[in-house]
Amino acid sequence: MNNSERKSKTRRDILEAAREIFYREDYMGANVDEIAAAAKISKGAVYRYFTNKATLYVTVLGEDSRDFFAGVERRAAETKDLHTADRIRTFWSDYVEHWLNNPDAFRIFWAIDNEAIIGELPADLTERIAQSWKKSLEITQAVLEEGIRRGELIPIDTWHVTQAFWTLAAALIDQDNIRGRRKIRGGPFREVFDFSIELLLRGVLSDPADSRLPARLAAPIGPPQTKD
Repeated sequence: MNNSERKSKTRRDILEAAREIFYREDYMGANVDEIAAAAKISKGAVYRYFTNKATLYVTVLGEDSRDFFAGVERRAAETKDLHTADRIRTFWSDYVEHWLNNPDAFRIFWAIDNEAIIGELPADLTERIAQSWKKSLEITQAVLEEGIRRGELIPIDTWHVTQAFWTLAAALIDQDNIRGRRKIRGGPFREVFDFSIELLLRGVLSDPADSRLPARLAAPIGPPQTKD
């Protein structure tokens, strides 16, 4: 094994040890000494590869999202012959299933938003993460633009629409992580999520019949009426 291979192996060992400990202890409970011991290297060696615990934490979470990013590109190719509405439903269903099945990975947003708590992150690291997420959103944007060319969507700012889908999905997932908010939501998560996606889709579809929402709401609009 040459020097480059040894360095690559050491880095992998550190990340594997860190992943196990971070997911077990969370960020605040984990410590670099324990990670170093699990990786069978010195604490100083950990710091030769990663600036601080915060950098190591975000690197673990970023690497765990690689399969998701690859999946977005794969889905774009697999669904190219479907109606745009079905492509968008598939994309965002995949998105929510990824986060529901990998709740620990959602911590990456907390980490990036809380550098004041966990420590400063290298600018190039946060930039790489941001670019990865932007690239996945640009795939949705490209699908929307293709939908406009096909005549399946109305002409609209596709980046704004993409941001609306992302903001909606992230907010609902974040809400699901807090018990009090789950009680306020009332209905099952997927039911609320799917309805919300359909509501956004209806606003951009050329033909409302392509929406899965009924043309008319079965229930009257407004609060329930009481009898005198």
